[in-house]
Amino acid sequence: MNIPCKSKVSSTLAVTNGRSQPSKSVLSLTKNEGTVGCTLASARDPRSKATYDISAKNIEAIHSRLIKEGKISITFKSPAQMLMLSDANPSHLSLLIATIRDPQHFLEMDLKPCKQPKSMQPKADVKSMTISSLKQYPSLTGVGFPKTLVNLTISNLSYRHLDTRICALPHLKTLDLSHNKLRKLPPVLWRMESLTSLNVSNNQIPGFPEGIKPSDPLCQNVSVLDLSSNLLTSFPDFLRYTKSLSCLKLNKNNISMLPNFIRNWSQTLRILEVESCNLRNLPSGLRDCYLNELKISGNPFPQPLRDCEIIKDTLHSSRAGAVGTLMSQCAKSIKRHGIKVSYSDDEILPDHIVSYTHSIQNCKTCLRLVTENCIVFYEVVELKTLAREATRLTTPVYITSFACSKLCLQRVTAGKKVAPAVLFFKEGR
Repeated sequence: MNIPCKSKVSSTLAVTNGRSQPSKSVLSLTKNEGTVGCTLASARDPRSKATYDISAKNIEAIHSRLIKEGKISITFKSPAQMLMLSDANPSHLSLLIATIRDPQHFLEMDLKPCKQPKSMQPKADVKSMTISSLKQYPSLTGVGFPKTLVNLTISNLSYRHLDTRICALPHLKTLDLSHNKLRKLPPVLWRMESLTSLNVSNNQIPGFPEGIKPSDPLCQNVSVLDLSSNLLTSFPDFLRYTKSLSCLKLNKNNISMLPNFIRNWSQTLRILEVESCNLRNLPSGLRDCYLNELKISGNPFPQPLRDCEIIKDTLHSSRAGAVGTLMSQCAKSIKRHGIKVSYSDDEILPDHIVSYTHSIQNCKTCLRLVTENCIVFYEVVELKTLAREATRLTTPVYITSFACSKLCLQRVTAGKKVAPAVLFFKEGR
């Protein structure tokens, strides 16, 4: 039998200042080899439990004058302590006193879960819960979070660590942990089966745990993700595994580059917000997506650039360079034959091959596949070609483009202001 209450323990041998406050607790009556005992679990220190012998020979005094108010105090001989209970159900306390006086009666009882007071009973089929103060937060030893929760909001609590009890909620679809002080998220969060919307904006998260797998349920199911106002310095790598992302918010992070694998969300992504980051250009993969909403204000996009000549030519510096590596030829063959590859635990190809294949670009002019050696240049892009609603900016926005030869570059740059630069093609960019 469990008795939810508040408890306070003091020593009868030492003088105390009486300043300690009662904490939420659960007192459990137990049977063990023909004897009766009790165990006290406190929310202040849930890992340690105090055990007491409640036989008559170990009880020095019982004060039950305020039992109707849910209060009682018991003085034990060993250990020499006084246990003060409050905010308990009077009927529970009456049963406790009866057990102390007649343990045999309790031993013969067919124990069933004790009915909790209405104030502590979970409401039936609770679908949504909003917690904005510590008083509203479920105790560690009480009822906890309702198992029927679908939407949960915990905000403005200076929350530093995610309560893993949340990750065990089987029906939770929307989780809002914004405006706290979270510094990391546990890997178990990615194993939540039903979660489709996650908001961890306005926290202190610098990165995400290692070991996230493509098969993790969150990677498969998440459609709305808000990571705004954190301490991110790069685009979250685990996002390459997501398949159903429709809304992504990364505002106010120190992200300087968006990856080209954004094109993998061409069928699903509809809202992209990257305001007040450190972006200087947009990835070429964004051309394959047509968004409903694109917000990119507050980024240090460069001032209008003049036409300039190629400063270094590395396209065909050697015959080997012209042919390309074995990996590049393999990736090109996969692309040409329309073979679909994805990040999966069952995928034959390793992740680095899949990543390389996704990073292959097309020449802006002739659409030829380009890999290691290509000309990378910035091209002015009209935002209305990328989204129905886009941020209006006074400065032009540049998108990364590729050319397989100088001739193709000349055809693209005719009559345009571009800033070409010859770079080696880098994986994932």
